Parts: sequence; structure tokens; C-alpha cells
Amino acid sequence: MFTSFEESVIHSADALGNLTYAAAARLLASHGFTFSDLEADNHGLSTEDLLEKWNAEALLSWLGY
Repeated sequence: MFTSFEESVIHSADALGNLTYAAAARLLASHGFTFSDLEADNHGLSTEDLLEKWNAEALLSWLGY
């Protein structure tokens, strides 16, 4: 059905491109990361501020996709 992992993640996002908290946590965990890792890597910015409520494209970009 999907041609790439990225496409499957984006498909699971809502109309604004945002994942649920649980889906975002699963995405990070599947790559060995947590929200704490994300915040530490971004100089203490809150995850919600950084990702505009768990934006799928922003998370994928941070993961290197």
C-alpha cells in the first residue's frame, strides 16, 4: 500500500500533518530515541514547541529521513 516508511508515517498523521503523542513516541522508539533525546538535541526546547504538536514531517526530518 505504501511505497516508503515515510509515506506510511505521513498517512497516519491527521489533516494538519500531526501524529498523536502515542504515535510520535512509537516512531521515536522504533529508532531508539525518546522525547527526552529530542529535547536534549534541541537545546532544551520543549518537544511540543519544536514539533508543532508532533508534526510527522518534522519528526521524520529529525530522524534523518
